[in-house]
Amino acid sequence: MTDSTPPSPSPDDRTADQSTSPATNQTADQSTSPTTNRTTDQGASPATNRTTDQGASPATSEGAAPRPGWRRALAAVGRRWPTWLALAWAAFSLSDVGNGLEYTIVFVVPAAGYLFLAVADRRRITWAVVLAALATVVLLRVLGIDPGPPLALTVITLAALGLINGRLRGPRMYALQTPGALAFIAYGLLVISVPPVAGGFLVAAGLLGHAAWDAYHWRADKIVARTFAEWCGMLDLTLGLGLLVILLTRT
Repeated sequence: MTDSTPPSPSPDDRTADQSTSPATNQTADQSTSPTTNRTTDQGASPATNRTTDQGASPATSEGAAPRPGWRRALAAVGRRWPTWLALAWAAFSLSDVGNGLEYTIVFVVPAAGYLFLAVADRRRITWAVVLAALATVVLLRVLGIDPGPPLALTVITLAALGLINGRLRGPRMYALQTPGALAFIAYGLLVISVPPVAGGFLVAAGLLGHAAWDAYHWRADKIVARTFAEWCGMLDLTLGLGLLVILLTRT
């Protein structure tokens, strides 16, 4: 009977197997370990990119010649165009001023404009609203209609609308629009209810007060465009001071 049991490995075979044990594979793996890849990656590390970026840094623009002084001065003057426009307008208006009561409309038109922009909450249309308001005043006068009452009614309507929809009951700047507009309307009524001489001085004082109102909005940079606040403030200030000087020299 033949023995089918497989022969057990001899000690020499086990020694040979151990000589080719996984340690050899580990050594081979270590020889091709990720160190080589890391070294390769480090060779193309972001340091090269940083060096390249630094070589193309904005330092080359530092050698560019600065703009001439006259161009910087011209740019600074150009940024103040609302002031120069206001000064030119005031000089033209004061050259043929009467008793000052003709400036009473200044209390009504800005009040309507400020309220409309606060209710609409669209600062970018400030100058369009201003031009529309001025065109309305001119049209009413051409038709022989006093623009004061219609604009005052517009102010009251806008105030009621803003309070109903909550726009004028919001943050402080918006909440101040209604009492501010109504205060200037009431001040205008006071001006036309006193003798013309006293009314002229009240107009001058009211213009200076409205200049402060414009300056407040210019500083806060809300409700209206800042360019309009600058223009309106400088116009009110120049008209108020100019009218005051003219009235004092006439007395």
